[in-house]
Amino acid sequence: MPHLNRLLLLILIVRCTIGLEAQSVLLFEDFESGDFDAKGWYDGFPDQRTSAEHKNGLYSYAGHFAQGATSSGAGRHLFPPTDTVYLRYWVKYSANYIGSGVGYHPHEWNLLTNADWIYQGPADTYLTAYIEQNAGRPILALQDSKNVDPNCILLNNDNFVGCNGDFTSYVFSENRSVCSCNGLVGSLDRRDCFPSSGSSHGYYSSRAWAADTVYFTNTPGPYYKNDWHLVETYFEMNSIQSGIGVPDGKIRYWYDGQLLIAYDSILFRTGAHPDLKFNQLFYGGYIGDGSPVDQTWWVDDLLLMDGLPDTATSIAEADREAWLIFPNPAKHSIMIRYQGNASGDEHPTFELFNSTGALIHSIADVSGSVIDLPELVPGLYTCRIRYNNGKVFVQQLMIQ
Repeated sequence: MPHLNRLLLLILIVRCTIGLEAQSVLLFEDFESGDFDAKGWYDGFPDQRTSAEHKNGLYSYAGHFAQGATSSGAGRHLFPPTDTVYLRYWVKYSANYIGSGVGYHPHEWNLLTNADWIYQGPADTYLTAYIEQNAGRPILALQDSKNVDPNCILLNNDNFVGCNGDFTSYVFSENRSVCSCNGLVGSLDRRDCFPSSGSSHGYYSSRAWAADTVYFTNTPGPYYKNDWHLVETYFEMNSIQSGIGVPDGKIRYWYDGQLLIAYDSILFRTGAHPDLKFNQLFYGGYIGDGSPVDQTWWVDDLLLMDGLPDTATSIAEADREAWLIFPNPAKHSIMIRYQGNASGDEHPTFELFNSTGALIHSIADVSGSVIDLPELVPGLYTCRIRYNNGKVFVQQLMIQ
């Protein structure tokens, strides 16, 4: 299966040096094949693959906005309900990409929950998480308009509607919005509450968190939008104690390994929905006012997991193109070939970890050779090439 094989070639960076604690993979999509229905995608996910742009393999998924169009395609994929979800993908934008051209949209990726219908529109739910960027600035956001208590509304200008005449003394129950219309509990960067005829209770309720500056830039360089960049995000539901939602949820956004957004006091759910869990990924490039230009965004190697993997950028990364490890899948031996520039440390250590993070094989002073593997149970393993200066190269390896 090509889409599974691409998972084995994902380059991960070690977060800790003790071991790699495995999390469950909920979805891996490399876009190498267009049989999306057979792979669990639904709701009309079209085959928009292209060979003209790709980070890995031969294809990526193209989200094309024709001028004036509101959508670049849409589709969904269910996964087992979970309190924690990690989403990573490679993304690239056309050189003329400007998104919506206004201070909101385009939407890109959403996470929905088990409280809603599997075909629920993402703009009026019990909870939707948003992963997107506006004018080059990464954004995470939440919306929960179905939870709004319409009897007491806090508007964007801090005026209120209803509330028995006094917002400060109005007693909210757990049947309320966690985002903005019914108060501002937990971490907050920006908020939005306004009348909406398309919302279940007449108001749209959301809040968002943005990176400190533009990271998908118009200028060639390390942040150029027309180059491939790795986006990683993480959402962790808050706890419920004695029937009350506690604002201790978490959100994270990494850009090429750089942590841009991090908050640990998020309220995703109240005691009215203690079993609210993420269970649906929604791809839905959307510009409500229509795309101002003909523009495209591409994604590749999408990975969804039920927890934060022990991989990120807490230590330096070796040149991603410096080493080749093949064949993959392998059986009894692998070839390691160095093809980068000399770094002053040309003889690093090769290490092999199993899925529980246990070190099961190690060879010092490896410079490129055939490595005979010990007798291994078929499954997924992690190869690590570790330099004395602390840099690492990591690649997943499938043993047949």
